[in-house]
This record gives sequence, structure tokens and C-alpha cells, in this order.
Amino acid sequence: MTDHQLLVLNRADLESLSWTWDEVIDVLEAAYLEKSRGLVQNPPKPKVAPREGIAFAHAMPAYLGGSDQLGVKWVAGYSQNHTRGLPFLHGVMLLCDAETGRPTALLDGGWITEIRTPGVSGVTLRHTPAEPARVVFIGCGLQALRHLEVALERFPGIEEVVAYSTREEAARRLLERAGDRRTRIEHDATRATEGADLVITTVTRDMEPRLDCANVASEAVLLPVDYDHALSAAAVSASDFYCVDDLQQYGSVAGTDYFFGYPTPDTDLAAVVAGQHEIPSAGRRTILNMGIAMNDVALAGLVLQRAQQAGVGTPIDWQ
Repeated sequence: MTDHQLLVLNRADLESLSWTWDEVIDVLEAAYLEKSRGLVQNPPKPKVAPREGIAFAHAMPAYLGGSDQLGVKWVAGYSQNHTRGLPFLHGVMLLCDAETGRPTALLDGGWITEIRTPGVSGVTLRHTPAEPARVVFIGCGLQALRHLEVALERFPGIEEVVAYSTREEAARRLLERAGDRRTRIEHDATRATEGADLVITTVTRDMEPRLDCANVASEAVLLPVDYDHALSAAAVSASDFYCVDDLQQYGSVAGTDYFFGYPTPDTDLAAVVAGQHEIPSAGRRTILNMGIAMNDVALAGLVLQRAQQAGVGTPIDWQ
């Protein structure tokens, strides 16, 4: 490639690359350390809603000053896409040279989101004192599949995986990846959370009623990956510890668009990763990761490096 070319990496290119969850989690953890040192610019993401219901588009720029990485992701999510045989998310990720602003790479933003989201959950679980025996998934789509991979790698002692979904075939597909552990499909979301040690919610539309999780284990970890679509304010208010991935992003939408009645978070994930605030080892703990741009930029930087080493992607003339 020359300085006048842009490297395009589509989904097939990205899926051909070699990586591990530990590598992804390490890169994202390093981004949180940069953030804890005040080296990251990550403004709250603006949103437009081109259709009624769960249909959104976000612009997500970020600059990581410690690693000198600059980029922006444009991502759109449409809950009705499954009826058309389409993914929930589509997007593009643009990386730029931080010295000149020159665009350097264009990546499939849907894939970046697919890997970044469970990677951030992996950072969370790496810093959460827990040994869950029963993990429950509320929603069994792509994010649930990826989160199961991360959960089983982080906690190989998991004994049972419970799946709730409005689509039984999705629940079956998820449980097929649980290995020789006990599995169960539950058709009632409240019954699904009974005795859960780890609850991961990944639904793409509001649940009614939302879950209060009053029946989970006393030291359960609640990991909502879907904003407030699944968990009620009561579920979070009853937690002994409440953390979000970014206080600024949370504050920009709490009580106006999302999180009505939710309590004030105790801290953010950057403070946890930096050792400034520990996740307690006892009591119910809720960690809510909304997805922030710095993680996309950090992951895209790792992926671009691997692609260049492997000679993967299509360079196109840009100037």
C-alpha cells in the first residue's frame, strides 16, 4: 500500500484473520487504562432514529492519545431485520492517521461491533470476582453466541447454561455450543433467571415486563448488553454495586432516553481496570456496558495490524 491508498476489509477478510479472546480483551483493557489516565477523547455518541421502534444509527468518534489512534464508527441497528434475513447491525469503521487525518482503513463495522461487545464483557468479567455455576442468557442471537464463548473461556467451571428466547431455534443454536454442560431452554424469562449466578441479556427490543431478577443467586452478576431493554430499574436498584463503561455516555441518555429510575452508578469500568475502584466479591453486581467508540478504535487498530501482516484486504486509490 501507498500513502494514497485506503485498505478495505470486508467481513470475509476480517473472518480470515487469526486472533484470540485474550488478545482482544488485552487491547480493550489497555484502552480503558488510557481512559483512566485522561488520554482518551470519547464524546457521547449522537443518535438518529430513521424508523419507529428499535431502529437507530450512531456516529462514534474517538481518539486514543496513549496509542495515538483515531477513528469513527457509523453503526445502525434495526430490530426488524431478522424478518428479512438480515443482521440486526450494519456499520462501517473508518481509521485515520492521527498525524494528518488521512483515512487509512475502512472495516466492516458490524463485525467490529460483534467482537468488541463481548470483548468488553470479557474485560468486565476479568475484573469481577465470581465463579458462576449457572449462566443464563436472555436473548440468544449473535451477541449471546459470542458472549457464551467469552464466558466459557473465562469461567470453564460453568456447569449449566440456560437460554430464553422468543425464537426456540436460536436458543437451541446457542446451547449446542455449551459443550457437555447441562443445558435448558426456558420459555418464561422470569423462571429462566431462577438461581442464576451470571445473567447476560442481549435482546434487541423492549421486554414487557422487564426483569426484576429478584430470584437470582445472592451474589449474582448481571451483565446487560442491551441498555435497559431487559432489566428493570428494580433489578439494578437492588444491586449492591452498579458500574457502567462510561459515565459521560451514561449521563447523556439516563432519564431522557434510557435508564428511567435507574440508580446513580458507583463508578465506571476505566476506574475498575485501573484499580481505583474494585468490584466487590459479595452481593449482587450489575455492570452495564453501553458500547463506546474507543473500544471500536482499539480493536480496529489490532485488526488492521493483523491484516497488514497477513496481506489481507483490498487497497483502493483514495487521493
